[in-house]
Amino acid sequence: IQQAGNGNSFTVTQDYTGNYASIVSGSQSPADYNVFSITQQGTGQLNASIELLSGYSNNIAINQQGSGNNTATIQGLNGAANTINVGQSGAANNNFSLTATAGTINNGDTISATQYGNAGADKSFNLTLSGSSGATVTIIQDNPSTANSGSMVISCIVCGSYSYIRH
Repeated sequence: IQQAGNGNSFTVTQDYTGNYASIVSGSQSPADYNVFSITQQGTGQLNASIELLSGYSNNIAINQQGSGNNTATIQGLNGAANTINVGQSGAANNNFSLTATAGTINNGDTISATQYGNAGADKSFNLTLSGSSGATVTIIQDNPSTANSGSMVISCIVCGSYSYIRH
């Protein structure tokens, strides 16, 4: 989905085997006050990708649940006051990656991710917040019976609040 404009709402819901969804916003002009939601469940690889190339006060939600590997990617983040929520659960690996474009300004974004998996489900995340100022980040990896893996790379002008919780 190629999105342009302000004040829009996009919902993508996918069930069954091997899903892929991609939304690109703000490539032609800033995209403000939009809601983007991707929900995927089923078997096989679940892939969700959102590019927010320029925008203010957008809400992004990615929810993935299934027995295949889950991959959520948010890239090109450029803007301010955006809210990002990612939830991943299932019997296979969960990976979340967020990358802000180097040299861009991101102010006051709120990022929350929860990864929960069954036995054998590795969880990983990578946050590259180049040029970010005042971000609030919460990452939760929850599964007492399986080892968790995680990496966090943060580059910020004025770091906000960062929380990483592993159960």
